[in-house]
Amino acid sequence: MAEFLSPAWIAELDTAARAADDLVADAPIVVEQVVDDGAGVTVRYQVRIGPAGAVVSGDPGPPADVVLVTDRATAWAMHEGQLRAQDAFALGRLKVRGRPELLAGRADLFARLDRAFAPVRAGTTAGDAR
Repeated sequence: MAEFLSPAWIAELDTAARAADDLVADAPIVVEQVVDDGAGVTVRYQVRIGPAGAVVSGDPGPPADVVLVTDRATAWAMHEGQLRAQDAFALGRLKVRGRPELLAGRADLFARLDRAFAPVRAGTTAGDAR
């Protein structure tokens, strides 16, 4: 079990993404999550999906197409399924930067990503997320 937002957790997401053979996209997309814990620590990771499959990385990669910015508690609530991204956005707890229009028409792709990440979510501990 990995702690939420830890390097081990990001590595588990990467393993799950790489193992999912249905996570491919003709037009590559890079989505970056930026989480501020409120104590001066910011965690960043990218989900990259393209013709060769999907990877998750905590290392800086190519410029992200879409950047999602939030605080740790909101990120945890979304991770747990207690808060939808749309609702977090409407409440001002999630900011979206870049080209969010690139997400349009890709609901099925992100549903497959969500399914691939389900086992990781089930084994994730909160740490200081709450």
